[in-house]
Amino acid sequence: MIYVIGSGPAGVASAIALIRQGLRVTMLDVGKELEPDRLALVGQLGQTRPENWDAKTLEFIKGNSCSNASSFPMKLCYGSDFPYREAGQVSGAQSAGGTLHSFARGGLSNVWGAAVMPYSKGDIADWPISHDDLVKHYESVSSFMPIACAKRDDLHDSFPSYSSRCQPLSPTKQAIALMEDLASSKVKLNAQGIYFGYSRLAVRTFPGNTDNGCEYCGLCMYGCPYKLIYNSTNTLDELQKLPGFRYVKDVLVKKIVEVNGEVKIKAESTISGEQIEFLAKRVYLACGVLSTAKIMLESLEAYDYPLKMLDSQYFLFPFLRFGHIKGVTNERLQTLAQIFIEIADPDISPHTIHLQVYTYSDIYLRTLQEMLGKLYSTFKFAEDILLGRLCAVQGYLHSDVSNTFLLRLRSKAARPNDRHLLVEMMNRSPAELRVRRLLAKVQSNAMLFKGVPISFLLKFGSPGNSCFHSGGTFPMRYSPAAFQSDCLGRPFGYQKVHIVDASVFPSIPATTITFTVMANAHRIASLYHET
Repeated sequence: MIYVIGSGPAGVASAIALIRQGLRVTMLDVGKELEPDRLALVGQLGQTRPENWDAKTLEFIKGNSCSNASSFPMKLCYGSDFPYREAGQVSGAQSAGGTLHSFARGGLSNVWGAAVMPYSKGDIADWPISHDDLVKHYESVSSFMPIACAKRDDLHDSFPSYSSRCQPLSPTKQAIALMEDLASSKVKLNAQGIYFGYSRLAVRTFPGNTDNGCEYCGLCMYGCPYKLIYNSTNTLDELQKLPGFRYVKDVLVKKIVEVNGEVKIKAESTISGEQIEFLAKRVYLACGVLSTAKIMLESLEAYDYPLKMLDSQYFLFPFLRFGHIKGVTNERLQTLAQIFIEIADPDISPHTIHLQVYTYSDIYLRTLQEMLGKLYSTFKFAEDILLGRLCAVQGYLHSDVSNTFLLRLRSKAARPNDRHLLVEMMNRSPAELRVRRLLAKVQSNAMLFKGVPISFLLKFGSPGNSCFHSGGTFPMRYSPAAFQSDCLGRPFGYQKVHIVDASVFPSIPATTITFTVMANAHRIASLYHET
């Protein structure tokens, strides 16, 4: 039997590739799920038009998702933190920056922003596989993960969508106005290495059996009640209908050992604590960077070994447009990323810098109300004027110009079977200086952007907490050494174990990570019969 460990995007992409080769697959997973009461309410909302929704139910589903001037909000799923709940794999983890991991069914795809872009050729020039090696796998992933995007734009040549079913979501009025301004200055912006286009989002735009497609209800950042935003559980549900696939939850994998051409998977039940063992012909490890590192370090008995982890520096800043769009608080809209901006400027970074522009969301209003408290009533007259100009810009840097970290599996824990993973800073890069130079560049082009960044409200993601853009712990190499992997994700010394998540990325480009994680996992698993 072939085993896939983990049900996130990498797990389902590798499972799809294996199943399509006629192989039988068992997926092991902890599989934490949304609480039944919230699930029932989401189901009720999904069967109802937005104008008929109950205000009390909406508040319960939204949860406490506000931010403030000094912190990032924790993105919840229908008001629940279940995607982040611990299950023991990294129990007691100590982190320099709160690196996120998940034991949920579907992993962190429960809370991702659905932004999908491939990596450009230049940004993976240091990889032992080429961009061309990934192309058909991007296409394969887009066959089961819907992508809403424009058919062709300023970004297409460097970042194709690889989807044959392109159908964009309707942009907001603010996004349309910004895009028109950018388009009117396209030649000048391109001359400075600034390229742009509407976002590419893993969202189903066409009607389903029980819905009419996107209702533009504005709940995207809380969780779509119609379940149109792609979640790897969508693919898992389809896999479970196939006779060659089996899903086993409530299983926490601890260790994997190759013996006589087979793999012993040592695990325990998360319900009873019972020790369980599985015997596999081959294993595909898709647990996410921290959990995969914990399993591999435990399997190698590499206690206190400093394992390098790469990160893509995350930052966020408000952007204030000169032009005012009226009535944004009453607009029917989707609130995911509206516009992507890619900046190629060697004076700032040798690699592409990725920006995502978000227009109005009621999170802005809720945050404003929380910050002002009793003073909000005196400000309310100016609410529409401010919110009709305000955007949020989320950005990333390449890992080569971001901070790096060390993971250590400590051997001197309180109990031998509860060793914890320590995440600590390896070195601090001048990432913040690069971001400030970027903002200065945007500021100097204010008349082309028709707006200005609010630089004093610039916020940097905590080290290691780059909204899941981390990896590189077992990087792929042509000729791998210890704590590296080959081009099939096999760690040095292993023949039947393949790591298929971002742990094997030799670097972490700035553009969105999940699409390439899935494409690379699909690539590795599709070569089963050639290994």
